Amino acid sequence: MKKKFAPFIIGLGLVSLAACSNEGEENTDSASTEEGGDVEFGNVLATSDAGDITADDVLNQIGTNQVANQTFQLVLDKVLTDKYSEELNMDELNEQIDAEIEQYGGEENFSMMLQQSQPGMTVDTYKQQRVSNALNDLYFADYFEITDEEAFDSVRKSSHILVSFAEEGAEESAAGAEGEEAEPAMTKEEAKAQADDLKAQLDDGADFGELATEHSDDTGSAQQNGELGYVSEGQMVEEFETALFELEPGQISEPVESQFGYHIILNEDVTLEDTPEEELSTIKTQIVNKNIQEDPGQALQGYRDLLEEYNVAFENEEIQTYIEETFLNADEALENAQQEDAAEESEGAPTEENAEEEAAETEESADTEEDAE
Repeated sequence: MKKKFAPFIIGLGLVSLAACSNEGEENTDSASTEEGGDVEFGNVLATSDAGDITADDVLNQIGTNQVANQTFQLVLDKVLTDKYSEELNMDELNEQIDAEIEQYGGEENFSMMLQQSQPGMTVDTYKQQRVSNALNDLYFADYFEITDEEAFDSVRKSSHILVSFAEEGAEESAAGAEGEEAEPAMTKEEAKAQADDLKAQLDDGADFGELATEHSDDTGSAQQNGELGYVSEGQMVEEFETALFELEPGQISEPVESQFGYHIILNEDVTLEDTPEEELSTIKTQIVNKNIQEDPGQALQGYRDLLEEYNVAFENEEIQTYIEETFLNADEALENAQQEDAAEESEGAPTEENAEEEAAETEESADTEEDAE
């Protein structure tokens, strides 16, 4: 199910839609259309003495399944655009995308990164997908009836100070490579003593951010005064998460041990009114993803309800059959995905016969090495 169904659900639009409609006023901004707009191909694409090439010829060459997938995705995009065009803040979304591109050193570097991670992906296609993602997020937040209050109550805004230590027997290996001098890692006892000392300073009124910047071994958050932002359940290691969600607003924990070291955790005292709308949208998306992971059929049912709401009809019988069997009949789609995964796992699973053959090969290889020696 992990192999087949995860991309199956993601492909519907929770993470990306491969094809996006260029229609609708909100989709005419920089995050939606490629330069040039739509092309009217017509029915006949080429003529010759040997016969014509029609749009149907090309579509048949592409294949019914691929055409049906693209049709389904385009329908979803058009319907969601109509439903949420007024709620989608395109200026804000474009600013987020531009900031992401700048983080990679500009559009050229960003384009290279996309090609490495997803060959064939362009910056324009990525922008279109971000629009589709935002539309799907809005729909499923409504579909699951996730309120701002529910989103806020599911997270904690936190900061921490990390005091790391070396595993037993690994202190000497902390020296720099090729003889370079490096500060040796603390032992577990030394780290605990420092964490206790930092907690005592905090109890005496020391500034949490200043201590985090100066002493935390989590260099990423240390540069932000120890801030981790809004943390949801399942995002951190169990020891950290348990301690954080037990703290009262504004309370600081005693040193908490995890695989990373000792954490001193602050549950920041914030209110719903303090939480930016963008952050609430992100939290709602996390809740949506969690709900779908727990019951993937909810996503399929959600799309089915959406198509019924908009009276969507697929005119081509083969396309309609494929979409119904693949996307709209949730139980059947889930069962097919599970069966395909089970078949792949059984094909790749080792058998007793294979194990005996591998053992024989290993023994033969060892005898050959002894003869060579």
